Amino acid sequence: MRLYLIGYMGCGKSSIGRKVARRGALQFVDTDAEVERAEGASIADIMHYESEEYFRRSERRALEATAEQSDVVVSTGGGLPMW
Repeated sequence: MRLYLIGYMGCGKSSIGRKVARRGALQFVDTDAEVERAEGASIADIMHYESEEYFRRSERRALEATAEQSDVVVSTGGGLPMW
């Protein structure tokens, strides 16, 4: 099972996602955290020093990586569904 949480920035996707994952003994993935880990920089720095387009490509890679996982709850970035 894969559960994807989408919604506005700051609406609680990560908080709820962690709780759902813990309760269901599932893995939790936050695409924003995955981008920061992969890029070695904060999202704010990526947007400032690179570009929003660069960030969105990295965000998409993080999302695509979840397609190969099972038993996972994924919290997406607030703007990810639009891109």
